[in-house]
Amino acid sequence: MNRILIIFILLFLTSCTKQENISFHQLEVGKVKFEYPSDWKLTKMQSIDSYFSYLSKNGDTICIVYGMYNSKIYKDSIRDNILKQITIDGKEAVFEISKNRNFASIYIPKVDSTVGLYMFNKKGNIQDVLDIYKTIKLGKSIRKTPLKFNFKENTAPNSLPGIVVYENNCLSCHSEFRYEIGPSLDQKFIQSKGKFWLKNYLYSKKKTLEYNIECSRIQKKDSVTTNELLKYLFQPL
Repeated sequence: MNRILIIFILLFLTSCTKQENISFHQLEVGKVKFEYPSDWKLTKMQSIDSYFSYLSKNGDTICIVYGMYNSKIYKDSIRDNILKQITIDGKEAVFEISKNRNFASIYIPKVDSTVGLYMFNKKGNIQDVLDIYKTIKLGKSIRKTPLKFNFKENTAPNSLPGIVVYENNCLSCHSEFRYEIGPSLDQKFIQSKGKFWLKNYLYSKKKTLEYNIECSRIQKKDSVTTNELLKYLFQPL
C-alpha cells in the first residue's frame, strides 16, 4: 500500500514539474497579439502579400493568416458548423466550431480598414486551441480578461451571423473597391446611406438587376442577423 502511495506521489510531482516548465510566448503580428504555451512550436512561412505561420504540437496545428488577401471569406457553401458573431476589442469577428468539436476558427475580416485575421486548427485537442484563441488582443488593448466562447449562445443554423450573410450574399454581386453588378460597398457609400436606410433596404424587396439577379432580402424575424451586419459595416476602422 505504501509503495502504491509513493508511486502516486512521484507521478503527481512529475506532472507538476512538467506544468511548471511550460512558459508562455507572445506572438505579435501587425495589430494582433496572442499568447501560446512553450510546448507549441511556431513555424513561419514565406508569403508575398500576407503573414502566414502555424503552431504545432503533438499532431495538432493552428494556422495564422494575417493580411489584406485573407484566405478566409464566406463566399463558398457554409459548412454545417456552429457560427457566432462576437466582438473582440471593438472589432466584429466570427467564431466557428464544428459540432464534433475537432475544428475551431476565429475570423476577423477587418482588424483595420485593410487587413484581416484568420486562425484555424486542423485537428487535435480543441481545449488547447480555444485556450490560445482566448488570449487574442487587438491594437492597444489592455483587456485583462480572456475571450469567452459560449457555444449555447451560438447563432442557429437557419440564422447566420451578419458577417457571414454579408460575405456570402452581398459580396457575391458587390465589391468593396469598385462598381460591379451593384455599387461599391466602400465606407463612403455606407456612411452616406446610414444605418436607418440600410436597415430598411435589407428588409425590402429589391428590383431584379442585370443577369436576372435579385439582391438578397433579410426577413424581419432575422433581426439579430441584420443588427450584426450593420454593427460590422459601421464598426470603427
